[in-house]
This record gives sequence, C-alpha cells and structure tokens, in this order.
Amino acid sequence: MPSSSEPTLACMRLSQTRRSPKKVGRPAASAARALRESNQFQSNLVRAVPANVKPVGVQKRSATSSTSSRGAPVLKRPSGPSDAAAKRGPAARGATLSSSSSDSLTSSEGDILSELAASREDNEKLTGEVERLNTARTQWEERAAEQAAQLTKMQEAIEAAERELHLQRQAAAEREAAFAAEAAASAEARAQLEEERHRAQNEVEAMVKRAQAAEASLASTEASLSELCARSAAQEELRRQMHETIQALRGNIRVFCRVRPMDVSSAIHVPSGQVEDTVLELNAAEPSKPGDRAGPTQRFQFDHVFGAEVSQEDVFLEVSQLTQSALDGHNVAIFAYGQTGSGKTHTMQGVPDAPGVTPRAIERVFAHASELSTIGSSFSFELSCLEIYNEEIRDLLAPSAKGADPAKLKLQDLGGVVHVHGLSAAPVTCVADVEPLLASAQRARSTAATKMNDRSSRSHYVLKMKIRRQEDTGEVRGSELYLVDLAGSERVKESGVTGDQLAEAKAINKSLSSLGDVISALASNAKHVPFRNSKLTHLMQNALSGSSKTLMFVNISPHPKHYHETLSSLRFAQKVNSCLTSNKRGMPGK
Repeated sequence: MPSSSEPTLACMRLSQTRRSPKKVGRPAASAARALRESNQFQSNLVRAVPANVKPVGVQKRSATSSTSSRGAPVLKRPSGPSDAAAKRGPAARGATLSSSSSDSLTSSEGDILSELAASREDNEKLTGEVERLNTARTQWEERAAEQAAQLTKMQEAIEAAERELHLQRQAAAEREAAFAAEAAASAEARAQLEEERHRAQNEVEAMVKRAQAAEASLASTEASLSELCARSAAQEELRRQMHETIQALRGNIRVFCRVRPMDVSSAIHVPSGQVEDTVLELNAAEPSKPGDRAGPTQRFQFDHVFGAEVSQEDVFLEVSQLTQSALDGHNVAIFAYGQTGSGKTHTMQGVPDAPGVTPRAIERVFAHASELSTIGSSFSFELSCLEIYNEEIRDLLAPSAKGADPAKLKLQDLGGVVHVHGLSAAPVTCVADVEPLLASAQRARSTAATKMNDRSSRSHYVLKMKIRRQEDTGEVRGSELYLVDLAGSERVKESGVTGDQLAEAKAINKSLSSLGDVISALASNAKHVPFRNSKLTHLMQNALSGSSKTLMFVNISPHPKHYHETLSSLRFAQKVNSCLTSNKRGMPGK
C-alpha cells in the first residue's frame, strides 16, 4: 500500500494541473499529452486512497461504477461516516477509526476527491475536445489527401502544360524564325517588285510617249493615206478609162493564132524580123497528081501569132489584160477554135506542169481583185461550168446519178441579157475553191475517139465566172468572164465518124458556122445579128455584143495532111479578125 505522502504529492500535481489548464484551442498533440497526464494522475490517486474509502462524483451517477471514455474508474465521494459504515457491514463498523488522525485524513481525502471529480470533468471535456479534434484532424487529413491528390494532378497538369508550353515556345520560335526568313524574303521580293515596278513604269511612260508619237504619225499617215486613196481612186478610174480606150483601139474582137508543135516538116512558117509576130505563111499542099503545079503560099495576118516554140506563159502574157477588163465591169470571152487535134484544149486547160489560159486567168482575176481591194473595192465571185452537146445545154456541176447525163438547161433572154435558167453557180473566193470544180466538170464532159484524135471533145465547154465589184462609194459593177473550149471542127470524110459521132460532128460544124455568121453580121453592122441560130451563139450573145471583149484563139496543125482543115480554120479566123466594132459596141463614150 502506498505511503501517506503519495496522495499529498498527487493532490499537489492535480492542483498544479488545474491552476494551468490546457487551452482547448491547442493542437491535438497537446490535448492528448494533457489527457495522458490526467489519466496517470488518477491512477496514482486511486492507489493512494485507502481501501475503506470509496470515491463519489460531484453529480449523482448510477449506483454502479462508471468508466471514462478511456477506461479510467470514476471515484465517488462518500456521503458520510454512517453511510460508509452501514454499507461495509458490522465487521467494518467495528473497525472504525477512532483516532483524530483518521478524521483529518478523511477531510483531506474529501478535498482530493472533489479535486479529482473536477479533474475528471476536465478530462472528459478534454477527451471530447480530443475526439472532436481527432475527427477534425481526420477530416482535414482526408481533405488534405484529396487536395494533395488534386495538387499532384495539378502539378502533373502543370508539368504537361509546361512541356506543351515549351514545345509551343519552340514551335513559336521556329515560326518566328520562319516568319523572319519569309519577312526577309518578302522584303527582298518587295524591293525587286518595286524595282520592277519602277522599271515597268518607266517603260510604260516610254511606250506611252512612243504610242502618242505613233498616234500622231498614224493620224498623219491616215490623212496621207486618205489622200492617197482618193488619188488612187481617181487614178484607178483614169486607168480604167485608158485601159478601155486601149482595148477598144486594139479591137473588141481580137484573134490570136497558135501553131501546134509537131515533129514533122511544117507547112506553116512565121516570117522572122517582125516587130510583133502577127503574120504567118501557109505553104501550098503537094499536087495530088503528077505534073500539077503547087499552089501559091498564102499569108494571113492576125493580132498575134504564136509559133510552135512559144510557151504557155508567153501565150497568157498577151491575154492577161483581158482579165483586168473583166474586173472593170466588162464582159469578156476567150475561146479556142480549130480542127480536132490542133491543141485547143492544151491552150485553154493545159497540163499540171504547164497550165493553160483558163487556170492562169482565174488566178490572175483573184490576184487583181486582191490588189484592188486595197483601194476600197470589194469583190464576189460565182463559178459555173456547162457544155453544149448536140444543141443541148448541160450543167457540169449539178449532181447527177452515176452514169447519167448532166442536167439539161434552157436559155432565157431577159431585157437583152441571156441567162441560163437553173444553172449551178458555186461561190468561190480563191483558186483553191475553183480547182475541184474544174476537175469535176472535166470528168463530166463528153469526149470520144476519132481517126484525128484519140480523145476528141464532142461538145463546146464553157466556164463562166460571174463577177460583182462594189466600190466604197456604193457604186456596183457586174460582169461575166467566159472561158470556152470549142469542139473541134472536122471534115467528116477525114475524121471517119459514123452513127452518133456523125450527128455530133454535124451539130458541131453547124454551131461553128453560125458563129461565123454572127461575126460576119457584126462586121457589116447588120441590123439583125442571128444569135439565135445556135445555142452556142445565143449563149455567147452577152460576150459578143455591147462593150464586151472577145478573144479567139485559132489553133492550127502544121502537118501537111491537115492542109485543108488548117486553111479553112485560117480563113474563118481571118473573117473574124476583120470584124470592127463601133462606138455603140464599146468605144468609150463622152
């Protein structure tokens, strides 16, 4: 049992504890320490109280002993000596202290118990405060853990954001560097562009000055050109009148003679020493009977004579002026006459290596038209091809069934101008447009073989080009160019034709005879000219009357056996050449 000094020491410690109580607001660690010290004090006090002393609380509690929240016993203060003795029983009452020291001890123990109850109450308060603080601490720890987790996440997010920011800063730095490079390049480009702009501006200013100078020069040139155009128009009109005068003086009907080349002794001779070849001589044929004398050499004169050595180009050179007459508004006819095999088709059509009058005349017409267009003239052309076969007019350009004859047409006389009703007319603008038309017409033309020619033309072939010329003043002129390859004249006895070819030969000779009658009537200024005696002369009426120009080639063969045919052709051509035109037919009027 502990000594009596131990309760006194415990009471002193308890009083010290109560004189300096722990503050409720201290941290949980201080409260826990104070609670431990209080529990230790209570344990010491219980051990120091005698066994016959039962502690009682300040406030009444249950009869049974209570235990604190931490397991410490609750001491109850005794209510009095009699109560304590009654409870302890008779044995205990016999052992009641009788000395004064026991009463003094009892009084001290009561004070200690009061102090102990107060201390226990403080301990309970402290215990509740500790529990509350522990709960708060737990809550704060949980909240701190949550906040720590959030802080960790935030730190991780911040680190990720810092890494992203670092990458973005690097990218931004790279972009800034790229932008700086681009800015430098842009600055350089702007400088170059500015330099180019200044140079271009200078060039533009120079060009503007040149343009202004050119405009001034152009205005001056246009004024000069207008003056030149006016003078050119006046000169063109003067040229046209002079050309018409010259052509009229040379004759509206002109006859050229051409000798076909042949590898035999020639019966035709062109005398040398002439200023212009206009005369030829025809030697007489050998006597048919022994002892007969040869006839005299006969001389013929024409507007021009082409020997056997003359080229196609030289022949056309003498014809080219008539194409100008056609463009000036005059009807022009160029035709070739002669016996079968004398070279008419060669003269008019020619061959690819040596084109004749027809392709050359067409080419010259387009060339002259192009030149005249520079002074204000405009032209339009239409081409037609036909043949006169057995006094029937056939359209060589009209489409027809394979193997069928070309379409047959009729002549119409409207106001003194002859038209072929229904004749095809193809618009043409250049030589390339004409060539396929001529090829088609030649394929459709009627030919046959005779003793004098293995491919004799059995019809009169007529190419007609209609020309329309309009001046910038509004004046319009119309004309027609006829290029005619006549069928060959032949003596039936010598050609040896029979049947249909005999009928063809008679029709050919009749139309050529009618052509001679018309020319004779024109030569004698007869009141009536028999144009209607044949389809050929009726068709040629436009080209043989008025202010028209006519050129006839008489083609002859130099072979001695063709002497009579040649003589007949030369006499016919001589008759035509003697035809003079009056002022009414084309001499320039006042």
